[in-house]
Amino acid sequence: MRITLSIGDELVAGELYDNPVADQIAELMPFEAAFDDFHDQEKLTRLPRALDVSGVPRADAPKAGEIGYYAPGSSLVLYYANPGRWPGLVRIGRFDHPLDRLRALPGGTRIAIAAAE
Repeated sequence: MRITLSIGDELVAGELYDNPVADQIAELMPFEAAFDDFHDQEKLTRLPRALDVSGVPRADAPKAGEIGYYAPGSSLVLYYANPGRWPGLVRIGRFDHPLDRLRALPGGTRIAIAAAE
C-alpha cells in the first residue's frame, strides 16, 4: 500500500509492506503524531494501542529508510540508521526521505501518515 508522510512542508512517498502488522497500521490511518529521537538511530512515537504481532517473525533487523513497529513499546518507528536485530521489531514499510534530514528533525516533530491518493 502506498502512503504519504507529511514532514513539515514536505510530502514524502512511502509504502507499507504486505504483513498483518502493516495492515493494522493502515487501519489507523490517517493519523498525526509527535516523533522523538531514540538512540541516534530512529524517530519513534507511541501508538494509541498495542498491535497484534501474530504471523510475523519474533525478531527482525530493519534498515535505514524503513518503517517499523516495536512491539514492547507499542511504537511506530522511522529508521535513519540500522539498529541491528532485536526481538519485537517488525519491518512494516519504507519511506523515501533523506536520512540526514530525518535525523536532524527536532524532538516532538509532528508527522502525518496517510494513504497515498
